[in-house]
Amino acid sequence: MIPINMVFSIIIPAFNEARTIEKAVRETVRIFDDILSSYEIIVVDDGSTDATVLATKTLVKNFSCVRLIEHKTNKGKGAAVKTGILAAKGTWALFLDADLATHPSQFRKFLPALKSHDIIIGSRRLIGARIAERQPFYRIWAGRAFNLFIHWYLDIRFQDTQCGFKAFHRRTFPLFRTLHATGWTFDVELLLRAQEEGFAIQEIPVTWRHGRESRVHLSDIWKILRELHTMKE
Repeated sequence: MIPINMVFSIIIPAFNEARTIEKAVRETVRIFDDILSSYEIIVVDDGSTDATVLATKTLVKNFSCVRLIEHKTNKGKGAAVKTGILAAKGTWALFLDADLATHPSQFRKFLPALKSHDIIIGSRRLIGARIAERQPFYRIWAGRAFNLFIHWYLDIRFQDTQCGFKAFHRRTFPLFRTLHATGWTFDVELLLRAQEEGFAIQEIPVTWRHGRESRVHLSDIWKILRELHTMKE
């Protein structure tokens, strides 16, 4: 168990997650009760149009560790993570997806790296990673092509920038204050800036399962390319 004087913040960005948010929070509580002596869970609702807020307010009543922050309009996953991180009280902050594509139990694999690194990121591509449920083949190839492109274009040295399971020490939080990307590429911008500033980053293989269809579509490709070009400047 982590020392009691070290608080952790777990950020769960949520957009129309009424069907999944209760399970996400309850599973996170179940796992972290066994791992950490002190933690908080921050659900950031990103302008949902379903009952996500209502479901989360019930969780806030049932669990003292749960907080809710609301975006009145949808701003993007990157913006939701940024809001959660900047509101976090913890020495460390971890964000994870509401569909539990990477289960909270995988955080145990991060524990040995906490003392020696500033940022720890889950990876589906390192030796030791396990894919419990695969994406459709076309999304697998699109992901590989994206990784190859950013390795070449931005000199990103990590094998998997897009896994939604990453932990940040408080000393790296200023990266979020200057984060420009609000959508799908926010992970790339964070890791690129962290790499440029010399933060110690550890990539760790995790178990991952395909949860729901990605909300990234072919029509988004030009926006993504523009964002990557801006990062390079």
